[in-house]
Amino acid sequence: MTTVNRHDQPARTALAWQRTALLAATNAVLLMRDGYTRDSAFEILAALCLAALVVLATVVVRIPSMTGCSRRTIRAATGLVIAAGALTAIGLLT
Repeated sequence: MTTVNRHDQPARTALAWQRTALLAATNAVLLMRDGYTRDSAFEILAALCLAALVVLATVVVRIPSMTGCSRRTIRAATGLVIAAGALTAIGLLT
């Protein structure tokens, strides 16, 4: 039987936000490049949404009191991801 160490939860949460920031940054760079080469304002806006997500995730990781994450933070991150996805879809369809 294994025991759960409750002190590990903030570390796991911080690592999850770091992975989120890394993936969002990678996608933002790719969308920005594609948006500039195709002159697609929607893809550039999607890249900016993902850049905002990178900033949000970095702030969450850097401020220890935010590591627990509030519902407002999670809603903001979800909204940015949905906006980026919708803008990317519109950009690819036009």
